[in-house]
Amino acid sequence: MHNLDLYTPDGHSLNYVAYLLADNNNLSVKVAKYAGTDKCDLIENEEYGFCSLVKATHSVLGKLNIENRTLTRITGAAEREQHRLLDERALREALINAMVHNDYSAEVMPVVEIYADRLCITSYGGLINGLSVDECLAGRSMPRNRELMRVFRDLELVEQLGSGMARILRSYEPGIFHFSENFMEVRFPFSAGAASGAESTPQVTPPSHPPSRGAAGAATPAW
Repeated sequence: MHNLDLYTPDGHSLNYVAYLLADNNNLSVKVAKYAGTDKCDLIENEEYGFCSLVKATHSVLGKLNIENRTLTRITGAAEREQHRLLDERALREALINAMVHNDYSAEVMPVVEIYADRLCITSYGGLINGLSVDECLAGRSMPRNRELMRVFRDLELVEQLGSGMARILRSYEPGIFHFSENFMEVRFPFSAGAASGAESTPQVTPPSHPPSRGAAGAATPAW
């Protein structure tokens, strides 16, 4: 525990990072789904958390894998072309980055919102002081939560070299990133064919961790 810097400076009490990694806490990630392209018609609202941030991350990744449907198009040669709504690797990197770099000081958690035409991942805190938008998009790494970064890196969930941004930008334009003073949002547009009648197949791969307490769809607002 001491090697992970999970104690306060006096060495007698666990710090807030230890609380985030505890088996039980009061924090959760909301995953909201809407019928259209705005927030008017909420059709699903689930919470993943009240547990270790690592376990919550795995649970949300499992949910996103299910939502990231496979689209199938029949070609003229009686062959099938298949692709998913979103690039799997980019989606994973964006979610993990949001979990690791979120500012938890105000107990505001990342939020995932799924619309008819896009999926958005929003984290609190904006860019860390000293890091510009251009530097962020270039993959410069300035961890906001060094202790969390160390734990996620030890579990091989993240690298500290800024390679996650490169993986996202390999498949998407920089314009999917939206920065404000207090928030950072990644807006993934669904691939062509999502709204054109192409046959879709939901993913049924179970998450590596089961949905945590509260994931049954609480009737609370998504934001």
